[in-house]
Amino acid sequence: MNPSPPPTLRAATLADAARALAWTPEAGALRRWAGPSTRHPATPESLWEDINHSDATTFALELPEHGLAAFGQVRYREQTYGHLARLIVSPELRGRGLGRLLCLALMREAVRLHAIKAFSLYVFPDNLNAIGLYRSLGYVEVGRHPQVNCLLMEAPLSALPAE
Repeated sequence: MNPSPPPTLRAATLADAARALAWTPEAGALRRWAGPSTRHPATPESLWEDINHSDATTFALELPEHGLAAFGQVRYREQTYGHLARLIVSPELRGRGLGRLLCLALMREAVRLHAIKAFSLYVFPDNLNAIGLYRSLGYVEVGRHPQVNCLLMEAPLSALPAE
């Protein structure tokens, strides 16, 4: 029996943004995932425009047998952090470890893309599954977002395991 090919991380496209947008059809869910400045109702084009900034690199995690499985970004924050942002896993694939794979892949990309000293991310305090995942990856709570009720979590470079 042949093992299935591993997931691959690649540059995201507008089509990937359209698919991820379909995972968050309600305004509240979209804003929690994509950020408070995201327009709603959103189109794939408006979402793509709203989330792609000069400091952001957008990625798609793809499963050979499924296609797009997860979506996320690496941002360069404060000339110090590889900041993971807009992390989302397809609702039908949650609970299979893809969030961990996505985070680790994005952490590797952050190190490759930027001269960083640590990793960071924001998470809503009621997203207990995500907080548990991030803690298991070495992230600790260090504060709150100044305008949005989100926890700021950081992890040292040593949190990224060797491949």
